[in-house]
Amino acid sequence: MARLFRGFGTPYRPRLLLGVGLRICEMATDLVTPWPIAAVVDRVLGGSGSANPLGAALDAFGPERSTMLATAAGAVILLALVSAAFDYAGDRVMGAVGERMSVAIRRETFGHLQRLPLIYHDGQAVGESTSRVITDCGRIKDSLVAFFSVLFPGLLSVAGYAAALLFLDWRFGLIGVGCVPLILLVGVRNRRRGRRAARRRREAEGQLTGLVAEALQGIRTIHVFGRQELHDRHFATGSDGVLRAGLEAADVQARRVPLLESATAVGTAALLWVGGTGVLRGWWSVGHLVVALSYLTGMVAPLRALSKLAGTFAQGQASAERIATILDEPCPLRTPAAEPSAGLPDRAAGRIDFTGVAMEYGERPALRRLDLTVGRGERVALTGPNGAGKSTALALIAGLYRPTRGAVRIDGTTTAELPDRWLRRQVTAVLQDTFLFAGTLADNIRYARPDASPAEVRAAAEAALVTDFADLLPDGLDTRLGDCGTGLSGGQRQRVGIARALLADAPIVLLDEPTSGLDPETERCVVAALGRLVAGRTVVMTTHRPALLGIATRVVRMSAGELSEAADTGVVKAVGAASTDRR
Repeated sequence: MARLFRGFGTPYRPRLLLGVGLRICEMATDLVTPWPIAAVVDRVLGGSGSANPLGAALDAFGPERSTMLATAAGAVILLALVSAAFDYAGDRVMGAVGERMSVAIRRETFGHLQRLPLIYHDGQAVGESTSRVITDCGRIKDSLVAFFSVLFPGLLSVAGYAAALLFLDWRFGLIGVGCVPLILLVGVRNRRRGRRAARRRREAEGQLTGLVAEALQGIRTIHVFGRQELHDRHFATGSDGVLRAGLEAADVQARRVPLLESATAVGTAALLWVGGTGVLRGWWSVGHLVVALSYLTGMVAPLRALSKLAGTFAQGQASAERIATILDEPCPLRTPAAEPSAGLPDRAAGRIDFTGVAMEYGERPALRRLDLTVGRGERVALTGPNGAGKSTALALIAGLYRPTRGAVRIDGTTTAELPDRWLRRQVTAVLQDTFLFAGTLADNIRYARPDASPAEVRAAAEAALVTDFADLLPDGLDTRLGDCGTGLSGGQRQRVGIARALLADAPIVLLDEPTSGLDPETERCVVAALGRLVAGRTVVMTTHRPALLGIATRVVRMSAGELSEAADTGVVKAVGAASTDRR
């Protein structure tokens, strides 16, 4: 995981160096802590004058045993407070680095996900993508925080205590170092199995999240058909998959602790036997044995803590792999925002050309061949049966997809060569079902142009007839909407979408069945608002509604390679065919 995301830690190198320094200071303090106890054992209780690095400091207040005992007790408290201060500061610094890195990873993942082409999102469940951004990034955060707050300090402690044991006596050092392979063997033995279990668990959780998201998005359909029990069974099946993976991960974790305790007991017993023998033979004092046992305990304790983190790291690794699959997805290479020297005008003339355009979604063709020219200021209606490729043609004009063959040009330049930012300013759309975001009516209209003034938003709302119903609401355009615009009718949502498009003031307007499913009176209001939107602009629309066809200057029928002539609208030599239309 560190290899996958090490680039996110580059801005925090100074903080990491500070954290390392604080941890080294904490380690040094911890190494000194057992020596006051050794002095009490040897010089106060035992009466011997064995070597002690703190001997001079402990004698500072007098050589009497009671004074030395009080001095040693005070030293223990002081060292504990100093170690705690370094531990607190180190945790704050290192833990903050992990938190900041995880936020950066989540932001990068979300930003990259938004910019991936629609062809990617067409093949991904919304719930699965949501699970990766929220849950997987959360698991990565847990792993990063554990790495900086537990793993790194633990490894530093192990190295420090092992070196101290070797310095104290080579025999103590060999015993301490000998414990490490036993403990590491436990981790290596279960690491692969734990990673496989964590990967299966994340996949199962992602699928379950997808089921929940799908059910909640379609909750009205579920209630209409009374199919709650069907989704209960699907959810139960998915939950069983999560349970099996979770039980396997729990089994891996449960095996690790007993093995680790056994390895620790072996090391402690060996040190106690060797140290006790040395005390009996006069090689060292009882105090030295106490220090050695303290160092061994200090060395083993982090390893025990690290072993418990194996599950966290396994889950973090599995989540990191899932996030990496998103970040590794290539975004379409688009040119940057156009500069004046690039030769692109601030506002397009509005001519659109389809030249031999074919479009496939995987193995499903949506357009076989389309040759069509829409002149500046024309209002062309695309009609024909479902699956004829009408919506696909609109999506190609907007640059949402790239044609499999052929080219779509705006004012003579292919959409693939146009800067994204410039293209978004030239093309706006009103879809079959306008999506409204959380916020007020004004916020949703301003979505097209965030820098628009309240007066401009009000003017767009009036032109789109939004104010006809908004002024009846308690807060007018400042009325907050429910989720996805709950509480507004379909016609009202469409009028908000038209106001949004009006505020964008783009020279090219795409209308994708904007009046579908509306009653005649509502359709009349929406068409009246659309009349204001299309005035003076190039318009390409898909519709079968006579009221909307009335504002078209030309009608093109697309149907399996055939073209039909609409009365008084002229004939267009265009070919469009498809077996499936992605609406």
